[in-house]
Amino acid sequence: MKKTYFIVFLISMLVFLLTCWTAKFTVYAAGWAESLSYFVLTFVVLRKYAKPDTYGWPFVLSIVLGRLLLEVPVRILDFNGSLFSMFVPMIVVVSILLGAVYFRERRNSVLVLAVIVLILLNTTAHDAWLYKILDMTRN
Repeated sequence: MKKTYFIVFLISMLVFLLTCWTAKFTVYAAGWAESLSYFVLTFVVLRKYAKPDTYGWPFVLSIVLGRLLLEVPVRILDFNGSLFSMFVPMIVVVSILLGAVYFRERRNSVLVLAVIVLILLNTTAHDAWLYKILDMTRN
């Protein structure tokens, strides 16, 4: 079973490496690409591997760690320079959690609510974050 967690961890890292290039266009593109990819990844992994009594939380943790581990050194070495894109990992973690909640509930109303939350995070909340960071750098 521990081997499965490691495989999920590696798949999560691979998805990050396959989607991180979208930041080349804009941070909005990265937010959308990664949040949607990780929402689907979480649901698919939990559907395949999760046992009913655990609701798949160990797999969710493996996915989150796989997503964030490659980014930690960059954030540590250039924290101020990476603040501009810091909201993308936050959106992705919320997306992973929403995917887990949707897996647990499996109701259309939960899916609609998750989509609304992702839309708000990727538009309004992301704008607010960027304006706040720009305001901080001007002062």
